Amino acid sequence: MTEAANIERQKRRQAEFVNDEQQRLLEIEDMRLVVKFGEKKHYSDQECQAIYQELVEAGLDEEARRNPDAIEAVFKKLNAVDEVIKARSLIMG
Repeated sequence: MTEAANIERQKRRQAEFVNDEQQRLLEIEDMRLVVKFGEKKHYSDQECQAIYQELVEAGLDEEARRNPDAIEAVFKKLNAVDEVIKARSLIMG
């Protein structure tokens, strides 16, 4: 995640009023952060950057990384993979 994107994310989180699209994006980000790093009250900048790096690695271009539908689709796939890995580790011990 670029520094500008990181600053924008922080502004969205600190904003008293957010529009529906901003709120949806925050919920999508939180969905991925919880699966990847566990339930927390706050996530570090590095953790937030890590989930956006996953979007880059998944091949989303700059425009797609601003599209909540595209972000949600990638995060859902990544979450499904992580859940399977966690389940296997619990079964295998």
